Amino acid sequence: MQPDFAELNRFLLDCPPFDQLDAEQRQWIAGQIKAAYINEHNVDEFFKSYSPALYIVRSGGFDLLAPDGHFIERLESHDLFGFPSLLSGRDVVNQLEVIEDGIIFIVAAADFDHLRRNSRAFEHYFIRAHEQRLLTETSFSQPNRSSATYPEGAAPAYPQGAAPAGYVDSLQRPVGEVVQREAVCLSSTATIKEAAQAMREEKISSIMVVDDGRLNGILTDRDLRNRVVAQGLSYDIHINAVMTQAPATIGVKQSLLDALALMTQENIHHIPVVGEDGEPIGMLTNTDLMRQQKSEPVMLISALNKASDPAALIAEAAHIPDYMHSFAARVNDAGAVGRLLASLTDTMTRKLIDFYEQEHGVAPASYVWLAFGSQGRQDQTLSSDQDNGLLLGNDLNEKQLAWFAGLGEFVCQGLADCGVPKCPGTIMASNADCRRTRAGWLERFESWTRSPTPKALMYCQIFFDSRNVCGNKRLYQVYRDDVAKLGRSEFFLGNLARLQSSVQVPLGLFNRFRGTESGKDSDWVDIKRYGIALINDIVRLYSLHEGLTEPRTLTRLQLLEHSKLLSEKDNQSLAEAWQFLTQLRLQHQLAVWGTEQPKNALDPNALSTLTRRQLKSAFRIVKDCQQGIGLKFGRIG
Repeated sequence: MQPDFAELNRFLLDCPPFDQLDAEQRQWIAGQIKAAYINEHNVDEFFKSYSPALYIVRSGGFDLLAPDGHFIERLESHDLFGFPSLLSGRDVVNQLEVIEDGIIFIVAAADFDHLRRNSRAFEHYFIRAHEQRLLTETSFSQPNRSSATYPEGAAPAYPQGAAPAGYVDSLQRPVGEVVQREAVCLSSTATIKEAAQAMREEKISSIMVVDDGRLNGILTDRDLRNRVVAQGLSYDIHINAVMTQAPATIGVKQSLLDALALMTQENIHHIPVVGEDGEPIGMLTNTDLMRQQKSEPVMLISALNKASDPAALIAEAAHIPDYMHSFAARVNDAGAVGRLLASLTDTMTRKLIDFYEQEHGVAPASYVWLAFGSQGRQDQTLSSDQDNGLLLGNDLNEKQLAWFAGLGEFVCQGLADCGVPKCPGTIMASNADCRRTRAGWLERFESWTRSPTPKALMYCQIFFDSRNVCGNKRLYQVYRDDVAKLGRSEFFLGNLARLQSSVQVPLGLFNRFRGTESGKDSDWVDIKRYGIALINDIVRLYSLHEGLTEPRTLTRLQLLEHSKLLSEKDNQSLAEAWQFLTQLRLQHQLAVWGTEQPKNALDPNALSTLTRRQLKSAFRIVKDCQQGIGLKFGRIG
């Protein structure tokens, strides 16, 4: 059957990548395209009659199924499929199921190849699509997220405006590529004098302390100045008396951005690099990072750290939005943007604490400044508000409590002045309810888990994603372990699962988007609330069941890879859906920043056909996983 030429020409103008063809090319392909009316009676013969080819849905609704009958995706008007076979030479093996009778346009293989040869934009569209795995098809691929392939089907692409495939910012480089020399190591029984001599001879500022192949500590030139010379100690004592024990480490395959975040969090200038089995590889310093990024995040964090007073800190923080827009436009990992923003917020927080202590004296008792929510998970955006609190030692008197009340008020106001908005729900250390002793916090968590009202469930999820920004590490770890134990309550997890399952994913009849907003933007969809946040919630639920204390969503999924409750297929699908949605939100926020448009809601009709399909795929993953937790935890179904 031959489609109407004029109508087909108009259709192609609204169908990427045909809209990127020039008028002559588009008219030519319109004359070559055939059309087939597909219903349940002739669908089985469709691929046999027209294969291989590129298929474009003109009308109707169809489900693309794997050979084993597993659902891949819902296809509707303007959706493309079939091209992986054209690009790879594989036979078409998928099946088509008719949901609603309709018309499918067919572009023959020879015509597809002709357009690829004569239109660079057309070819690049499919190359980019073929390089990325389709979200819903990851379940058929190998568990390794970095090397899996996907079967025949429609393919993904970056959200509109995202960085091109293959672009790697220098901070995304693996740490192992930057460490240039082998680790310089001494045993813990070496003397201070021997360590100083080794550092002079090797022209280094730190040494790794290793016994029987195991890293036990590090010794830096600062340790020698502050713990040896300034204290008048003998140079003949063993270095284990003054070294930093159990130091933070970074894996050789982790990124420089991960190293930057960790060094900022720990306020350190040297970090040992270890292999997969924990063996010492070398030392990474802040100087190494500065060589990689001479005017990049390291310099920005350095400028924040050098601020001499709150006014100077606020002035430096004013540069963050412009810098983050530039940084975000150059990287293809929205997670990197979130981690960097969290590092900047951590730095400002610690600096404000320093300013407060300069004015009011050092803290009168052990404490921890807690980051909750997006800062805790390290997935902040420029529109994220504050979620923080204070964990205090027990048995504080009124004067000590007043000191910490002043700290909470000072830091939260300071962060607001630096551009991090205050939390509308007052989940901040300036609120007395968010300044609690360990016993007080545990009492609160216990009340949530025993009496999980809908409001309590909604709020408590923020507090389960926590991180120590500044303070006593031991106090935090004991608190976090105790919280993890309370979070494993079956009664609590069941109620949490029912709450999460009740949230309606914005997909309606025939897989069409259902708007979540009101007023003039009623057709828009909030991808944070109904996508990213739901994935965070689902992954948190599995993490609570396993007793994990890690707050980051993707790291949680890595730790859950061998979970008995969360299959490898769902684990991988959740990870890629989260990555896609966070990237899409980031690009949207960059596009609307400085306007009155919503920062987390977007118009699906303004997206490319391919991005709309991916968005639907991500929502379907969320919907399927909601049903999964309902059955596993909430006994729904």
